[in-house]
Amino acid sequence: MKNKFYTILALAIGSSTFAQVGVNTQNPQGVFNIDGGKNNAVTGTPTAAQLANDFIVTSSGATGIGAVPDASAILELNVSQLASGSQKGFLGPRVALTAYDDAATINSPAVGLLVYNLGTAALTFKGYVYWDGAQWKPLDGRSLQQGTIGTLNCTNATLEPLTYTSGVPFAGTMSVPYKGGNGGIYAAQTIGPVNGLTATLQQGNFAQGSGTLNYTISGTPTVSSPNTTTFPLSIGGQSCSATVGLGKVLAPGEYQFFTYTLPATYVGLLSTYIGGTYDAILGQKIRLDLSFTSSSNVGSGGVTYVPRLVNVFASNIKVWYSALSSVNNYRRANVLLAPGGYLQTDDGLYLNWGDNMNSTSTAITATSGDRTGSDNSQEIETVDLLVDGIWYRIIVFVSVDNLNDTDPSNNIRRVFMTAQRMSAY
Repeated sequence: MKNKFYTILALAIGSSTFAQVGVNTQNPQGVFNIDGGKNNAVTGTPTAAQLANDFIVTSSGATGIGAVPDASAILELNVSQLASGSQKGFLGPRVALTAYDDAATINSPAVGLLVYNLGTAALTFKGYVYWDGAQWKPLDGRSLQQGTIGTLNCTNATLEPLTYTSGVPFAGTMSVPYKGGNGGIYAAQTIGPVNGLTATLQQGNFAQGSGTLNYTISGTPTVSSPNTTTFPLSIGGQSCSATVGLGKVLAPGEYQFFTYTLPATYVGLLSTYIGGTYDAILGQKIRLDLSFTSSSNVGSGGVTYVPRLVNVFASNIKVWYSALSSVNNYRRANVLLAPGGYLQTDDGLYLNWGDNMNSTSTAITATSGDRTGSDNSQEIETVDLLVDGIWYRIIVFVSVDNLNDTDPSNNIRRVFMTAQRMSAY
């Protein structure tokens, strides 16, 4: 009994005298130092490799594992000295929380408490979360409350790229706007395949108020635009069907611009020349097209193309239009247009090479009179169109460019079209 007493007394005196305790080391690096590998130097500062298996507490209460803790840290964990394949990580407490505001699984959690949620209970989010005083949040600070929205607007769903081609792998994004978001979380979704395409939504959070859901669309389509693809959506307490594949849906007042280049000698439809990527489609029902009836490599007075409005919808549609060109005007009302049917908005527009001047020509330095130098070589048309109660204004302007040389074989047509939605409904 006396021997045990003397041993304890000696340890106490030693501790109070040197204020340091070393286990497996005679050279402690703090007030308390366990050298797990018993390999520290007897004197001086151990190497980083020797400290790799140490547990050290400094006089300020800071703790280091694998290193003497940095002066700025209350706790430092260092595994950089461990060999590859033997390094280790920090494993925090793991729990299964039942709700974003669960304060019972861990009774009265402290603000800033950090745990790993297993996602095996009602709160399915997996990952580290912290308590902010009212709810558990991921490290990025977003809410884990169940997300809800007030409205989901599939009518204004858009696809980028706008069109797809059968048999050609497609990768794009479908955007669907919503309103009345509560900032809460929503789960990942996979919808489809529909026509060979699959819509995928990653887990995320609704915005507070208005926002947009962005679905990744991928796969190899079994149909080509303008055949549509419809995805049934259900999220945040709302459901609707998003139809894409025909073209852009213009918002009130929004412009859409189309610019194309093709040979001046081409005869046929613009859409045929452009092919599967042609996306000049309004309201997912009307395609703007041009029919080139002959080569535009002719002199003044050549009428070589006609604008068209084509029904690319699966059902009949009723349209009204009034077309005003720099030469003529045409108009029709209450026209029922069948699927694939079209209306030509003019009897032919002037398009030819006109003066056909180039760099060797004598430049015009001055003109006089309103019509001096004018000819029937260039025409522009404006079309006002009404479909589904929505008013659109279309401008078509096509020119022949001789590329500043005298060789007509390389002449090109430059096609410019704009479309604007003029009304909200």
